[in-house]
Amino acid sequence: MPGRPRSFDETVALTAAMDAFWDRGFEATTYSDLERATGLRRQSLVYAFGDKRALFDRVLHHYARQRVGAVVAMLEAEGSPLGNIRAVFQTWLDDATNPEHPGCLLVNTAGEFGRKDPDIAQAVGKASDRLAVAFEAAFRRAQAEGELAASHDPADLARLAVSVGDGALLNARASGAVQPAVQAFRALIDLLH
Repeated sequence: MPGRPRSFDETVALTAAMDAFWDRGFEATTYSDLERATGLRRQSLVYAFGDKRALFDRVLHHYARQRVGAVVAMLEAEGSPLGNIRAVFQTWLDDATNPEHPGCLLVNTAGEFGRKDPDIAQAVGKASDRLAVAFEAAFRRAQAEGELAASHDPADLARLAVSVGDGALLNARASGAVQPAVQAFRALIDLLH
């Protein structure tokens, strides 16, 4: 016998749960936090998404689709490839200074879990790989358009960009200081000329 139809928008609920996890991390986020954030009762959350861990998995995939997808779109946009890369770094700086949700949920999760959970490590790694592929393509376009010296390996630069971004965002989240992130992104851009 089918249950009652859902009376809420799943995407809206996932976004609200994402905000709760982003703010507090997985371990510190309680069902009370999730209920407050989503406006749904625990039973409805469990029925719709599974237990807290299953909900968190859905949130990570939702975040990756939204946020990583937006960065990839920025890197693939028309115009100056190096300008697009700078725009991504500016977006990451904005994330680092966001008082509501500092940093990146994926980077924060990697810091919280490390490698102790293979499924989460795989989700974070997949998102990181997607970013690296998009950065590599942007660096290749920058070389083709004469914005970047051909002596740089685009794949290496891509991993450098992702690593600097991850480190700067994690440091900003942990310390509350944004200036190191500003300096890191500025130094990387300066090195690319």
